[in-house]
Amino acid sequence: LQAVMAHEFSHILNGDMRMNIRLIGLLNGILCIAIIGRILLESGSSRLGRSRRRDSNPLPLVGIVLVVLGYIGLFFGRWIKSAISRQREFLADAAAVQFTRNPVGMTGALKKIGGLASGGRISSARAEEASHMFFENGLASRFGNIMGTHPPLAARIRRIDPRFDGQFPPIVFEATVPAVDEAPHRDESETEASPDFTQTTIMAGMMMAGQRVAWDPDQVLETSGELGQAQLHYAGALVQQMDPALHRACHDPFGAQALVFAMLLSGEDALFARQLEQMEGHYPPELLREIDLLHPKVAAMDPRSKLPAVDLAIPSLRQLSPSQFETFSDTLRWLVESDQQISLFEYALQKVLERHLKSHFVGERRRVHAYYSLIPLRSQCQILISGFAHIGHEETEAIDHAFKQGAACLKELGGKLELLPYEDCRLGEMDQAIEQLSLATPQLRHQVVEGLAHTVGSDGEVTLQEAELLRAFADALECPIPPFVTDVTDPGNP
Repeated sequence: LQAVMAHEFSHILNGDMRMNIRLIGLLNGILCIAIIGRILLESGSSRLGRSRRRDSNPLPLVGIVLVVLGYIGLFFGRWIKSAISRQREFLADAAAVQFTRNPVGMTGALKKIGGLASGGRISSARAEEASHMFFENGLASRFGNIMGTHPPLAARIRRIDPRFDGQFPPIVFEATVPAVDEAPHRDESETEASPDFTQTTIMAGMMMAGQRVAWDPDQVLETSGELGQAQLHYAGALVQQMDPALHRACHDPFGAQALVFAMLLSGEDALFARQLEQMEGHYPPELLREIDLLHPKVAAMDPRSKLPAVDLAIPSLRQLSPSQFETFSDTLRWLVESDQQISLFEYALQKVLERHLKSHFVGERRRVHAYYSLIPLRSQCQILISGFAHIGHEETEAIDHAFKQGAACLKELGGKLELLPYEDCRLGEMDQAIEQLSLATPQLRHQVVEGLAHTVGSDGEVTLQEAELLRAFADALECPIPPFVTDVTDPGNP
């Protein structure tokens, strides 16, 4: 997959996409000559039938000339297009090997296409128009490879691996049995994959339901912004364990709204019924029934799977209309505040949706770095370090020790930070502080995240609340921390 992506990025980097678009326009311009000739020919023939005077109507002759010229030009235009495209494909293959430093990836992708029974052919009447934009020759040509837009697969592979013997291993797809469910079937292959999946697993990857695990802040910070195979396997395992109905809901705007609302609705039957009743005037009955269906399934979810599920739903939520998004945002805010308290999960959920949806519907202003030093941000740093010190620690000595560990990382402030009481550094104050800190330079934001990580790891262990809040704030500061996992085969053992 890396090799294929590198191949396509090479086309962009080398200007091939611009040239491909121009070739499409040029060939369709030549084709228009033949189309005009065919129109004149048909128009002239119909007039001949009415007048029966062949010597007085030159349109058929003009039409024949234009048709011949148009199709001759189209033939040579396609031939030139194919010749250019073949050379650019060799260049893109070489660039993919250069970018990935892995020739096996490129040859493996080409061998898989060669092993398909269809050989990568595209069964569409209009496939030829964009044939030079495919990854492989998608058309069967009667003129052999003269009109082929791509070199033969064996030739492309031998350019990378001269020892290739020309034998393609057959590729067989295993038959899958769709799950039977009461929910309507949705074709998940047509939905957009979420580009932000790993960013939310950053905040959900260590929900341990209250247990403590070993935590090395230096080791965690070394992987900041990077994801390894362990984290990717861990995230995949979380998705595989998700209820099929919830997974399908993520890939539909209707179901995505119901999923988010079901996560925020109260678990108490009386309050749940009142909340649904107040939503009746804003949403159709079908959505309320979907919420009622998903609510028990959400309640039974592994806590670590909730935020990844929300992130999977983000592409579907982006398909809402602006008015629908406004109603969705108002309802979301009302549900969070309806129980007169905001949990860490509700806060993280709001942050994720605000960051990835608000910029899509409202537009994101260009961020200007307003702070190049932590000195004017001393009070904000003090609030954050103090808040993290209070979360996960109950004894006064442990809180003081955690605060000192985090404050020591902010050397620019020279030990001028003071531990605040819990009343002065609750979630609301911390949220305002993070807004100000987001305007600092990337280096300063990374220092703050480092201080928070050492505050969390002052006792060598991490709890659910500490990990969830750290990952939420690190993501808000654009310094994401990947999930810290030790056993990728079992999401229940991070």
